[in-house]
Amino acid sequence: MKRMIKFFRNMKFRYKLITTYILLGVIPMTIMGLVWYNQTRTILMKQEKSSIENYLTQAVSNMDNQLRIYNNLSDYIAFNQQISHVVSHEYDSYYDMYNQFSNVLDPMLASLKYFHSDINQITIYTKNNVVKHNTTLAPITEIENEDWYKIIKGNNDIHWFVSQDEKKVFCVRNIPTLENNYEVGVLYVQVDYEKLFESFKQMNDSNYGIFIMDELGDNIFNFDQFEDLNKSRKMTFDEFNKGIGKENIYTIVTAHSVNNNWTVSLYKPQKLIYESTNFMITGNVIAIMLLIVFSIIITSVLSKVMVSGLEKLRANMEEVEKGNMEITVKSNNEDEVGALIRGFEKMIIQIKALIEDVYESRLIQKDYEMKALQAQINPHFLYNSLSLINWMALETDQEDISKITLSLSTFYRTALNKGKNILRVRDEIKNMRSYLDIQLMMHDYEFDVDVQVEEDILDYNILNLILQPLIENAINHGIDLKTNGRGCIKIIGEKQNDEIVLIVSDNGVGMSNEQAESILTNKSNGYGVKNVNERIKLYYGEQYQLKIESEIGIGTKVKVTIPIRK
Repeated sequence: MKRMIKFFRNMKFRYKLITTYILLGVIPMTIMGLVWYNQTRTILMKQEKSSIENYLTQAVSNMDNQLRIYNNLSDYIAFNQQISHVVSHEYDSYYDMYNQFSNVLDPMLASLKYFHSDINQITIYTKNNVVKHNTTLAPITEIENEDWYKIIKGNNDIHWFVSQDEKKVFCVRNIPTLENNYEVGVLYVQVDYEKLFESFKQMNDSNYGIFIMDELGDNIFNFDQFEDLNKSRKMTFDEFNKGIGKENIYTIVTAHSVNNNWTVSLYKPQKLIYESTNFMITGNVIAIMLLIVFSIIITSVLSKVMVSGLEKLRANMEEVEKGNMEITVKSNNEDEVGALIRGFEKMIIQIKALIEDVYESRLIQKDYEMKALQAQINPHFLYNSLSLINWMALETDQEDISKITLSLSTFYRTALNKGKNILRVRDEIKNMRSYLDIQLMMHDYEFDVDVQVEEDILDYNILNLILQPLIENAINHGIDLKTNGRGCIKIIGEKQNDEIVLIVSDNGVGMSNEQAESILTNKSNGYGVKNVNERIKLYYGEQYQLKIESEIGIGTKVKVTIPIRK
């Protein structure tokens, strides 16, 4: 959790806005969308199931209406006195019988079949001794061995029978007489199998199946239609009857016929029901996703507009950090960001003015310090005086005095450098050698000097009066105090990468680390070494300064590192 908080805190402000929107807007919207998706799917499933139930109810109702019509026709025929008379009359001759059948019975039944084309056959089976007449009249002996005849015997109810194998559906009943409650015979009405169940084939769907069972549970009709890709989902009656996949795979809707107690069941794979509702759900999901994407885009654009000023301000601050004080971001907005940008602009202007003031003062200070070092004596007076001393020494044959006078003159000519602060390394070495010549003569050559300066650094520029104060310090505080052995001063000059390294070391008495560190501080009473250090920092930068290493009884080493300049 802490890592997440830290990560969020370190994010760019723009991304913080987007993340906050996602957390507070998109995620709740997504959750609500998922809840809506599930609820919508449930509702659509219920609607789809209700639609299937309505279709099945309507189809069963249509079948019942047809059955009711057939039952009414059956009642009409069974209770028609004229038909009953013709069928039950005892005829004197076959001619009279045929005449009655042809003129009375046939036209009446033919008219019924004419107005009801779905009736395939109407036959009256009579107990009288009659000759079979077309398909309208036959002796009852023809059906006495039928299973259904045993069922209807003894009652006047209408019974329906279906043979799925023969695609035959018919109803039968006894024909009574009102006078003596005598059964004239049996009425047989066969209707069109396909037309009776036609309404079950008209569902506006291509993936469903129907089973119709009689009161005994036998299958009397089945129908299914599945697309080629879904034919494997079709069920046999045995599978359906055993309940295979009923609970999880199929949605089953059941209805009952009110006329003859038939049970009608419609099954449809649940996956296909989902698919039938998916187009609506998919459309709404796409709309929600587009809304989310649009919201994210709008948020990104708005966040960019909101933080663009801050991002420019940040980039400007990074440039200022690198030393570029040129301001590129401005704002006229009256909001907090605009006020912040304008405040930053004012601050930079003030900093630039302050830098200019400090820079000018430092330049003045540097110039004064350099001139103070070089103008401690009058050059012309000094050179004239030394020249006079040299001529006087030569007139009196004082060669040592002449030599030291010339060395002193060379030293100061180089040191003063006509008022310039910069000279070549070659001239600085020459100046150092002049000073060393004077010191050697003053010390009766009691110490040695070892100069190792590489040729390739001699033509580079350097501040003047760098080495002389260091050598003076080595003589006064190292060599002069040495009580045993011969003193030695070693000067090394070399190039290291893009820098010049000068080292002045001695084998004098040395000093402690605390003493070595104090030489370069303001607490030091010395002037030369500290002055050299300050001049180097002023000219080359704070990163360039003297490094002093010393050990009591061993000696001292002073290291000067400056950048290469021509």
